[in-house]
Formats: sequence, structure tokens, C-alpha cells
Amino acid sequence: SVEIFFYSPRIAMASKFRFAKVEPAKRDQSFTNIKLFDTSPTSTSIACSRSFVATPSLSAGRLIVLPRDIQKYDAKNVPPLVVAHAGSVGDFQFSPYNPNLLATGGDEVVRLWKIPPNGLKEDLTTPELEMGEMSGGVLSLAFNPLVDSLLAAACKSMLKICDVSSGTSLFEYAVSGFGKDLINVSWDYFGKSVACVSKDSSMLALDPRSYSESKLIGTKTSGFRPQSCHFMGPSGRVVVAGVDSRRQPVLHCYDPRELSSPLFEQDLELSPGKVMPFYDVDTRVLALAMRGSSVVRLYDCTKAVKRGEFRLLSQKMLPSTIDGACMAPKYSVSVKESEIIRLYGRSENTVLPISIKVPRKIQGFHSELYPDSLSDAPSGVSPVEWKGGKNAEVKLLSIDENLSNFKHTQPGKKSEQKEDQKTTTTENDDNTAADAKKRRDSIVLSEATKKITCKLKRSAFVHLSGEMSNSTGTYYSGIQTDRPVIMHRNLEQNRDFLAFPWKSTGGSALAILRKGSPYRRLTDIKKVRGHSDQVTAFALSRLTINLLASGSSDGLVKIWNLPEGDDMKQDLKQAVATLECSGKILGVRFHPLVSDVLVTYSMGYGVCHMRFWDLKKPEQERILIEAHGESEIMDVSFNHNGSLIATTAKDKKCRIIDPRQNKVISELKIEEAQRDTHVYFLDSTDETVACVGFCKGQRQIGIYETKTGKQLAYVEVEGDSGSMLPHYDIDTGLLYVAGVGAPSVQFFLLDTKEPYIEVLQRYKCTDDFKGFSMSEKLECDVKKVEVAKGWLLSKTKLAAVSFELPRKRREFFQDDIFVPTASANPMMGSGDWFSGDKTSKEKEVVTYVSLQPQGMTPLSEAPKEELTERQIRYRQNKKAMQAPKAKGCLGHESAQEVREHFQNLADMMETTTNQWDAGEAQEDSDWSD
Repeated sequence: SVEIFFYSPRIAMASKFRFAKVEPAKRDQSFTNIKLFDTSPTSTSIACSRSFVATPSLSAGRLIVLPRDIQKYDAKNVPPLVVAHAGSVGDFQFSPYNPNLLATGGDEVVRLWKIPPNGLKEDLTTPELEMGEMSGGVLSLAFNPLVDSLLAAACKSMLKICDVSSGTSLFEYAVSGFGKDLINVSWDYFGKSVACVSKDSSMLALDPRSYSESKLIGTKTSGFRPQSCHFMGPSGRVVVAGVDSRRQPVLHCYDPRELSSPLFEQDLELSPGKVMPFYDVDTRVLALAMRGSSVVRLYDCTKAVKRGEFRLLSQKMLPSTIDGACMAPKYSVSVKESEIIRLYGRSENTVLPISIKVPRKIQGFHSELYPDSLSDAPSGVSPVEWKGGKNAEVKLLSIDENLSNFKHTQPGKKSEQKEDQKTTTTENDDNTAADAKKRRDSIVLSEATKKITCKLKRSAFVHLSGEMSNSTGTYYSGIQTDRPVIMHRNLEQNRDFLAFPWKSTGGSALAILRKGSPYRRLTDIKKVRGHSDQVTAFALSRLTINLLASGSSDGLVKIWNLPEGDDMKQDLKQAVATLECSGKILGVRFHPLVSDVLVTYSMGYGVCHMRFWDLKKPEQERILIEAHGESEIMDVSFNHNGSLIATTAKDKKCRIIDPRQNKVISELKIEEAQRDTHVYFLDSTDETVACVGFCKGQRQIGIYETKTGKQLAYVEVEGDSGSMLPHYDIDTGLLYVAGVGAPSVQFFLLDTKEPYIEVLQRYKCTDDFKGFSMSEKLECDVKKVEVAKGWLLSKTKLAAVSFELPRKRREFFQDDIFVPTASANPMMGSGDWFSGDKTSKEKEVVTYVSLQPQGMTPLSEAPKEELTERQIRYRQNKKAMQAPKAKGCLGHESAQEVREHFQNLADMMETTTNQWDAGEAQEDSDWSD
């Protein structure tokens, strides 16, 4: 066999699986002497569960079911069969939740078979369930990845969604109008939609629950004949395998919302045949096999759309050609051997296990190779509930945690024990989670290795630094700040304005400063005056630039329209609306993505109230939440699309709330809730939150799971006991923590995976902070690699601070740092958001915009950097040192070897003396004749 590796620096940066290799099992380690039937033109002709491998036998309509453990296979005896259908089997699949449940389709019938846990001892002829009326015959089957017992069946003349637990059909769609002969069907990662392709080159992706047509209406492709379609994990993109007009195998990548043209297409440069791709969602590696070919390829799918191709990692020539292949469940891999994917192929009356491994020096469990994978436990949503609109929740588990539920062996390797081996642990037990953890803990690294590993794993933001500006428009003196507001949020901003409390003799005042105003000293700054009591909270709208909300101790929240133009001509005293709340206002927040939505929270009559207001109709609150009882709310944070909020309260609890349902989704007991505790969602999954507060008098950051309340990690923040002023950037995962009364900002990198929290650099200035606020990402100067921009408020001045990264090639857009960010345009209006119906939820899609300036080339597409004179000189010296040195006449290559040669000669000579040697005294007669 021949193995080829394709390596480039760009792959090295993109994929940790760049050295993955394909290892087929040897013949004596494979399932041999099997009489196989001709393959189906639409099926991959083999299926696998955690326990069994099934493939058609020599007799039509019969299936051979083999135990996946090679030790249980007896090659000498004819294995029992599943007598599935009278005619040929169109397709067959194992249930992802029940490894013993096999579905087969053919003869216009779908049958379910229950394989005994120990395998077949005799032919199986009686199915557990039979579903008829599959018009034209079944050509493809697909189980839902999240909903148990939900099966999609693609027939020649219809598409059916079935509940196999009750034997009923949930949805039926005629094929006429779509094409003829559905040949493949596939579910998406979230179990909501299906994609299907037909024999006459039509494609369609649909959610059966919302598809209103009685017939399938697909998109016809030109010059491309699809053979199979597969969703590429959470991204939702679809990879379609087929042949072009020259009958050459190709791969097309589509956005399911627009199937008229592919995002990109890739010529495989292989001989004609059926393409069999298998996408591993955890590693983003695409394994590809061809019917009638011996080639198995691995592709890196990371940033494939951006690159316009699947990057080839490696290629392996198998000992013989295969006519069918399948991918085993993720939890079937051998973590001990660093196996990331396992395939099974049919080849010459043989079922051949094929392992895809990543070489590692140390044998054991390597967590970096195994991201959390989809759990094989049922989600709890029934097919009937799914039909009614309930979606199953994606549950991820770590590989070593889920491996503890069952045993497995490396494909094709029989257990071998030495006679003197005293342990009774089998190879199966070695792969359990407990043993994997023991092996990890038993690995002892040297101090040098630990230092190198720590250095290599540092983030891209390790050299982040700050610099205060003192130029006109970014530096102002003559500040007269008033008493701090609650949580010390003394400085608020949006793209145009800065607002902060101003010292006032009567009532309270907020100073309003337009960014870029050409002043150095603020002597006559205009203010907002309207509260007779102390202002306790205020906020500027992100979407409506001139909208300001302020609340005070008297329970009133006032809405202000800041004048348009360069400056305010006079103090603003007339509010456009007044919202009446109960008790002292604790905080106000504008919705970050929906216009005219304001949330207020206050403490009155011994109860904490949270209210959501529609500023277009401010007469009465739209939502009233009293879930916090007698505990004061300290902070409120929205998730990535504004559908959920997270709150912290003085009862030391963090609550995840769906405000439109007025429902507490989860309640977490947190440690960092003694006082002034902030909370942030870490990413778009809403599965983890970060709490920044105080624990036993010490400033602390903690990471928590929202579902279980488990604390994943925590780190103490250096400094005194002053309140913290944090800001979290969800785009980069950076947390900026300033302290009241402290002259520094500390940087942390937060992640949803280990080590969860990484402590970075610290920016120090000369003035103590009284307020700190971060600008939007859209205001950053990406040409200077400005990762973030903030404003700090001290006792006497207000200044901008720029946080930049040192980069060599600044002439290129640093696309590895600046990811697309949320647009400044509203996602929807307040009316749609408050309605909370299905139509409005479909609009809850955040629009992201690129920060790349026009005409600036991304760093990932930049030409190779030229070597400096120093690098050239270093390489020349290194080459000269490695070059063979000139040899002497006796073959010596160095002065040391010459010295050793003559020393050896001297040692070999006899030590004799003569009369001329100095030593013994000589007689005078010895000198005479």
C-alpha cells in the first residue's frame, strides 16, 4: 500500500489533525469468508452500530449481521441472516440510540429488526414492526440524530417521515414536481430539517413541520448529478457528492437556503464511481471513499468556504478496491490508539475495518483530539412532540465520560495476554473513562516539557497592550464627577455620545459629550437635568444613537432624545417619556439587538421587580418578572441574540430567564455574589456563563455551566477590594477587568473548554479609575490591529485607551483576530420581539458584518513573507555547520581528532631512557673518551 501526506504551513495552523493517517486492518484481523451480495446503486451497502456491522448477503433480501468485536466472529461457520425482504434491500440503517435496532427498506415496506445483544444464533425472520405503503420502493433511510424512533424514508415516488415506535406516518410528500426517484435523504445536526436529492439532479432542504406544499419542489442542478447529501454539523451547510457532465466525481458545498448555486465545488480527480463521503462533526475531517476504488482520502473542512476547497490532508491506497463503506459511531473509536474516526469497507467477500489515527508519542487519552461529542442518550423528545414543534436539545458529552457506558476494542485486534501477565484487565476495559484518566494522570512531564507546552499553548492575545491617547477629541480635562451610581457604572457610551454623572448642587445631572468634540478642557459642558433625586442608573442605546435612559431613587425612569448636530446648545430638561417603577431604580438596560426595548429593575415594597418596556408604547410595561423575590438584582446580561437574559442577585444565585415566557430556565448557585457581581454569556450556545464578583472578600472570576450549575473553573483577580468594572468581548473571548480606585486594566481570555480561563497581560496608567466603558468593535482601527477601544473616567479627566496587538505585517487585514461582529442595525422591531411568536423567532438571526476595510487583503491570503537579512544569514550559517567538513590526509575532520591521534601514538611508544636524558646524575668519566 502507498500512503501520501500533504502538508503546508497553512494546514498546520488550521488543523491539529494534519498528520492523521489511514490504517486498514490486516487480512487476518478482518471479517473474511463472507458471501456478499451485489451492492445497491443508492446505498453504501454497509451499516454499523456500536455493537454490530450489517451488510447484504449473497441471497437477495438477506442481511449478514456481524459482531463488531472481531473476537466474537467465527470465520469457519456461515453466519445467521436477517431475512428482511423478498426482493433486494434498498437501504438499511441502525438506530443511533439503540445499537440492536436495525431498519431495512425494500418491497415498498420498512421493517424494524431487533438484534439480540449477543448476536444472531439463527436466522431472524420476524420483524418487530412493519410499515407499508412506501410507494415505488425504499431507496434511502435516515434516523433523526436527536429524536429517538424518528425515521425519514426516501422512496421512488414519495418522502415519508415516520414514527417507528408506533408505526405511524407523520408527514408524506409526493415526489412529482420534484423529480423522480429520491435516492438519498439526510438529517441536519439539530434534527430539524432534511435534505434530499433525486435521480434527475434535483435537490431540496426542508423542515417537514413547516413545509406547506403537498409535493416536493426542488432546485434543478445544471451539469451536476448528485448522488448523496450530508449536513456539515452545526454550520448547516450541505456537502453533496456526485458526478459532473464528464461523469467525473466532484464535491459541491451548498448553503441549504440557496441551492441554485454551490458555495464552491471541488474536482476529486478520481476515476468514475459512487462517491461515499463521511463527515466527522467533532474533528471537521471529511473521510472519502469511492466505490470501485482503493483510495481513501482525508480532508480538512475548517474554513472550507473561506478557502473555497476542502484541504487534502492525506491519502491511502487500500490493499484492494471497496464497493461500500460506512462510518462507525464516534464512541466506537479506540482512544488508547488515538483513533479519531473508524470506517468499515466491503472488499472481496471481506469486511475491512479502517482506522484513522493521529500519531502520538505517548500512548493514552489525548483530550485535544476528542472534542465533546453528541451524546448517544435519547433527548427525551418523542416523535409526536417533535411533530408538534418541540425541538430536541443538543447534548454534548466528553468522549472519556461517555466511554464509561460501554466497552469497545480496536478494530481487528484480538486480545493477547502474556502468560506471566498477572492482571485480569482486558483490552476492552483499558478503554474505559476511568482507565483513560489513570493513564493521563500517570504521564509525568519534565519541567522543560511543561514550559515548552505552556509557551506553545499561549493565545494570540498574549501580547495585548494598552495605550492612553492624549490627542484632541480623545482626551478631556476639567471633569467634575458626582457620586457614583449603583455598580459604579459611572461611564456609558455608544458610537456618538459619552455620558457620566456631573457634580450638581440641586438634584442630579448627567454630562453629555459628543465623541470627537474639539475641546481639551470641559468648562461649559451641557447636561441632562430632570431628576430631583440622585441618579442611580443610566444607559445609552446602541441602536438608536440619540436615546438616553436614566433612573433615580424616586422610582422614575426618564427617556431622553439627545439633540442631533455637533453640540448641545443648552441643558436638556424635558424628557420625552417617564416610566413609573416601584422603589429605587437598580439598573436600566437597552436591548442590544432590538430597537425601543428597555429593561429596568428596581426594589420596592420588599420585592425586586424587573420590567420590560416598549418605548413606542411607554404607558405600561409589557413584561413584569418577580422571580428574584426579596433579593436585589445586581446585573442583567443578554445572550448573543437577545432571546435570554442572565441575572445575578444578592441571594448568591444566577438565573437564566426567558423574558417573553416569563420563565426561569435554570438557577445556579454561584460563589462570586457577595457584592457587585457581573454576569456574561460566553458564546452563542448559552451553555456557559462567567460571573465576575467577590468570594470571601477576594475578587474572583468563575465559569459555570448553565444547565447543571457546575463550576468549571475560577481564578482570583489581583488587586485590592475595590469594585470591578468588567467588559466581555464575545467575539474574541477577552475579558477586560478594571477596578474602581485602581490604575490598571487586566486581561483574561475566557473559553468554554479547558483551561477555561487564561490570565494575560495588564495595562497600567497613572490615574485611578472612577469609571470604565468599552466602545463597539465597529469603532476599532483594524489597520493598527486595535482589538478594542475603551474610555476611562478619573477624578479630573476623561481619556480614550487603545488596546492593540503587535503584528509584523500590518498592511494585511488580521482575519485571525478580527472575526465578523454584530451589525449596528436592529435585528427586528420591538413589536415583533414582544409578540414572541414563531414568525418573530425566525427573525432572531443576528446579522454579522466584516471588519475588513475595502481593498485590504486578509492575512490568510497574503503572499509568503520574504526572509530578512538576519534570517538569511542564520540559515546560511546553519547550512554551513551541517555541511560535511574537509578531511585531513589521515581522515581526521577536526583538530581534536588530530590531537587524540598523536596522543594515542605517544601512549603506544616504549618509554626508554638514554644518557642524554635529564634525570640521574652522570659521572665525569662518562663524558671522557
